[in-house]
Amino acid sequence: LSNVATLVVFRTVEALPTLAKSWWTDDCPRALQSPISQFVTNRVAPETLRRELSRIQKASTLGSMSVSGSCVSREVVATYMQDECTLSVMIRVPPTFPLRNVEVDCQKTLGIAEKRWRRWSLQIMRMLNSQDGSILDALLLWKQNVDKEFEGVEPCPVCYSVLCVKTHAMPNLECKTCQNRFHASCLFKWFQSSGKSQCVLCQQPWSGTKI
Repeated sequence: LSNVATLVVFRTVEALPTLAKSWWTDDCPRALQSPISQFVTNRVAPETLRRELSRIQKASTLGSMSVSGSCVSREVVATYMQDECTLSVMIRVPPTFPLRNVEVDCQKTLGIAEKRWRRWSLQIMRMLNSQDGSILDALLLWKQNVDKEFEGVEPCPVCYSVLCVKTHAMPNLECKTCQNRFHASCLFKWFQSSGKSQCVLCQQPWSGTKI
């Protein structure tokens, strides 16, 4: 009977993590909170993470994104190349997940404004912590956001790259005359080396806006 009960609790937490967390937080008797937490730490969390990592390894939808993870550190890191720069996201899974929330670090998503990658982090945390999403789903969401961000972005006419090698920013100064966009650091370097304040392409006196 104890084995059946163990299996029932395991399957419930695995299949309905958000509901299990809500019950443990709001309705679980205090005397059971510690034993349930210990059970999740020892039996549920290690196995669910192992299955998640196995599912990621077998996935055929990752494209050029590579993913590494460890059941020891309980960290999953995805790296993705864009314009010869490596972008990455890290998901930290607590030992008591799903009773405690995952943490997401998108700070190394180079070229993306802080406000935007913070929003992506919140999307991933919401998916994993309150929508019963998988880590694979979360990583694919991040990759989709990155792809959309870079889609249709023309490289800087000075350095011929989308991401600035020095600042890792996208072209953010637009010429009002020809509408071409440049990295600020590339454009200022061009002004200094040429001794002119003209657009690199249309050769008109520079008049631009920051975007």
